[in-house]
Amino acid sequence: MKLVSPSVASYNRGMLRAAVVMGLVARAAFAQALPGPPVEPVPTELTDLMQARNFGMAGAYRSLGYGAEAVGGNPAAISLYKRYQIEVGGAYDFTRKYGFGSVAVCDSQTSPVAAGSSYHLVTYDGPGGRSTAHVTTAAVAYPLASFLHLGLSSRYHLIYGPNPTNSITMAAGVIVQPFDWLTLSVSGHNLIPVYNVYIQRYFSFAVSSMLGGFTPTFELKGDFNTTTPRFSYSGGIEYVAANEFPLRIGYTWDGIAQRQYLGAGLGYVAEGSGIDLSYRHDFSAGSGNMFSLTVKIQMN
Repeated sequence: MKLVSPSVASYNRGMLRAAVVMGLVARAAFAQALPGPPVEPVPTELTDLMQARNFGMAGAYRSLGYGAEAVGGNPAAISLYKRYQIEVGGAYDFTRKYGFGSVAVCDSQTSPVAAGSSYHLVTYDGPGGRSTAHVTTAAVAYPLASFLHLGLSSRYHLIYGPNPTNSITMAAGVIVQPFDWLTLSVSGHNLIPVYNVYIQRYFSFAVSSMLGGFTPTFELKGDFNTTTPRFSYSGGIEYVAANEFPLRIGYTWDGIAQRQYLGAGLGYVAEGSGIDLSYRHDFSAGSGNMFSLTVKIQMN
């Protein structure tokens, strides 16, 4: 029998351990090279395209349907109320150097099929440098009954920068209004896969209630792109003083983007037209200070 010295045996065990480690490293590197969902917090630059009213309520808005922001939210909300509406707005975060300008229009009174469109010009700092995004959305909605609304939208992204894309995706939603004072919303977003970290698929459930001058709302977003689902919880409330001066406040705990927000806002509204101002503070690492302004014109 051939004997092996302790030094040689120790050397062989070391080589074996090194081979195992190298194999694991190679396997991990290969896995990272494959396309798939990110494990890092999902960026919010292209999901934060809201109006001032929504920032004031910390993003809990998809069941409301008051404004043209429904075009990029739950498209089914466009047909909730009869009106022709134009909105022009923008927002800027001085800490994160992130901002956008937007214009949106929706029409739910010309025909039974409601329709709307919006355009956003977005600028932001990505991991590799500055990026510019052109985001164009077109949406339609149809009320199957007074309490049931269906909607579809298509969204075109054209992004210049370190993470470019030229792609189209879509969203779909349902609005159920069993009572005049209660609205339920379910929607799916970015349903057509786009291999870009800024365009991730997610789903939303929202509920709101109209209680006199008060409108409380809650929204749950779910991200199922990773093995462990991640969720975001938002709640807000609006109170309209003297039927003309809305006051808003809201809070978000976002387990998808790993952020926490507190929003507040106010405005003036008369027969659907008016102006909204809001501020949203980000308590997360790096913080954030978002200011937003929206001007809306409504024709009934």
